[in-house]
Amino acid sequence: MAHLTTRPDRFADEVNAKLLGAHRQITVDDVRDMVSCGLIGKFDCFLNLDIETVRAVLQYELLCQNRQKRDEIKDSEGMMHCRGCGAALGEPDGKRGRPKEYCDACESSRPTMRGRKWRRKMKGARN
Repeated sequence: MAHLTTRPDRFADEVNAKLLGAHRQITVDDVRDMVSCGLIGKFDCFLNLDIETVRAVLQYELLCQNRQKRDEIKDSEGMMHCRGCGAALGEPDGKRGRPKEYCDACESSRPTMRGRKWRRKMKGARN
């Protein structure tokens, strides 16, 4: 039998307990806003499907934030800047695919930074 929750505070606690890897915690105000929009709580209770809806909304927020971060490395003329040090990268080299986001000096330190970020994320997920 499915566990039904009717209170927004309990549902927020349940979502935060189940979605440990989410980029942020859900608050009671978030739950109330999603109910008023009609995203969750359609049957005067919160179902397991509502948890998946909240997970999808959090994923959408993260994708929007990442898109904004990508746009921040371009200046007003469209010149790309290094994500590490901020130095101008120059003109794209005309190759197909994703443009460079790091200068040659910062490119070598990327694996170290990725490892630190991953360890910090995993440490936060355990707590």
